[in-house]
Amino acid sequence: MGEPRLELDGEQVSARLLPERGTHGGYTLMIEGTTQSHVNPLDPLDLQLEYTRVIASVIDGCRERGLPIRVLHLGAGGLTIPRYVGASRPGSVQHVVELHRELFDFVLDALPLDDEIELTVEFDDGRAAVERAARTGGGYDLAIVDVFSGSVAPRHMSTAEFFTELRQLLAPDGIIVVNTLAAPGLVMSREVGATLASLHPVVIALAAPSVVADASPGNVVFAASGAPLAEDEIERGANSGPRPIDLLRAAALDAFIAGAPVRRDDDTLD
Repeated sequence: MGEPRLELDGEQVSARLLPERGTHGGYTLMIEGTTQSHVNPLDPLDLQLEYTRVIASVIDGCRERGLPIRVLHLGAGGLTIPRYVGASRPGSVQHVVELHRELFDFVLDALPLDDEIELTVEFDDGRAAVERAARTGGGYDLAIVDVFSGSVAPRHMSTAEFFTELRQLLAPDGIIVVNTLAAPGLVMSREVGATLASLHPVVIALAAPSVVADASPGNVVFAASGAPLAEDEIERGANSGPRPIDLLRAAALDAFIAGAPVRRDDDTLD
């Protein structure tokens, strides 16, 4: 076998895998010039990017550690999170929805999954896949929404109607996890937070304090559920990297999203 192909110039997406970019090696996946994820195929628990460590903290806190779970991934990227779930919770059942088959094949050709990871995949728009699956049920413990085209997240996968459909695919105490990019002004992050809070009794946000203050780039990750979350455990797990992560709940979350509108399908945008 030859060296893996590290560049994709596809009909719908362009991507590159940059080797030896992490503290312990691994590859950084760039999509349309934007850093999307980091993958260490030799150590799936090596999470170099802050937002992946935050998402992993929710995964670790959703059930007793080590127990298998059922996860729906909307967006595949480098399959960093499915690899983490497979390594930390053997026997987990995972389903991935990815829009671009050529991107998925490119990543797997270069960085194959461990044979023991039980993962199925469908190639479609995430909203369409959720609407189709909502007619037959799901029972997922987690649904992770991490969908971007470059640095832009599709609006139709951030509305109240979408999250209502997604909720139908979860177990009664299942969790929706949404990764948002903290663009200047935090408009999208605050609106997604307001939308989730309008639908779920329990919502938390996790981000670096400087990101919350709109003073540095980064991500705001939300977790929403109909049941209490292991907030203390999640917060401890999120703070495993070089900069601190705040967990916003109750009044702190209300202050963050104050005045932000709920996103709806029929919104008229300028």
